[in-house]
Amino acid sequence: MNNGYTSSGIYIGKTVVIATGANPRELGLAKEKELIGHGVAYCASCDGMFYKDKIVVVVGGGNSAVSDAVLLSRIAKKVIIVHRRDTLRATKIYHDQLMKTENIEFRWNNTVNELIYGERLTGVRLKDTVTGEENIIECDGLFVSIGRKPTTDFLDNQIELDNKGYIVAGENTETSIPGVYAVGDVRTKLLRQIVTAVADGAMAVHMAEEYVDLTVAMSTPYLPC
Repeated sequence: MNNGYTSSGIYIGKTVVIATGANPRELGLAKEKELIGHGVAYCASCDGMFYKDKIVVVVGGGNSAVSDAVLLSRIAKKVIIVHRRDTLRATKIYHDQLMKTENIEFRWNNTVNELIYGERLTGVRLKDTVTGEENIIECDGLFVSIGRKPTTDFLDNQIELDNKGYIVAGENTETSIPGVYAVGDVRTKLLRQIVTAVADGAMAVHMAEEYVDLTVAMSTPYLPC
């Protein structure tokens, strides 16, 4: 049996499927949470259309950040990529496309240190990581694309995690504990999309059924004819 400790009590089951997902990493700035939906966003495909013909800032230099920037460049009037280094970490295939897109601008060696706002975001304060110089740029939206954090703190290291905190589980969704399965964004995988999460769910149900059948068979006493 596996025990599930939740906010509403303890549940006991023969198997457990963990599908707690992952949350966007935040910048940790004052008023960042309060400005979500009022100029601060974490998903370009979800919220990009709110910034049609406006100026937006994208923070980050990985694949997520540059794909967000490309998407937003088709919607917004201008996209400003802010990255703390002088080169992108993103796959090289993105670089040429970014450089050729006329309404994308780069602010290398910069971090966002402060949000400027009234009723909603109106700009950000940047700090140069080399010179320490600060300047304010006006914008209508800020998209934070600096990675995601898996929701695994509650596991208290009872299950094997990788170096980024994701649950180690292969395509069969099995974890290091028999009868416990991990699905969706919380597990180690190359591609995190709805379609892969759904596939994980189907696989976990299949594996859980097999596990239950096996444990029942092993616990059934042999009765000679």
